[in-house]
Amino acid sequence: MCSKFSIALSALLALAIIHASAGLARAHAYPAVATPNNGASLKEPPREVRIQFTEGIELAFSQIVVKGPNGEVVSQGKLRKLSDDTVAIDLKPLLPGNYTVEWQALSVDTHVTDGVLRFTFDPVRK
Repeated sequence: MCSKFSIALSALLALAIIHASAGLARAHAYPAVATPNNGASLKEPPREVRIQFTEGIELAFSQIVVKGPNGEVVSQGKLRKLSDDTVAIDLKPLLPGNYTVEWQALSVDTHVTDGVLRFTFDPVRK
């Protein structure tokens, strides 16, 4: 009888650990939707970069910096919060080329994440 109880208790404990680990993995803000999309090739230059994260973020401790083909910063103004999980930043007029979007986000549960997205502005692409 004792061994059946031990096995059941061990199984419940294992399930609890798996559930807790899955919750921790979701406790970070990552881009769910980006405009422009990561890897996009655009005929028209975007006027802003917008990122919707997988959870709410703290605006004061988050940032987006967009850099052009030569590494120059082409984002301008302050990061704007459009909703709890979505931010945007305006862009200067863009020349054709490859752009990087460097982002950092502090989620509402205090986890910091960061990364890089990319897009290309090519007005003559077919």
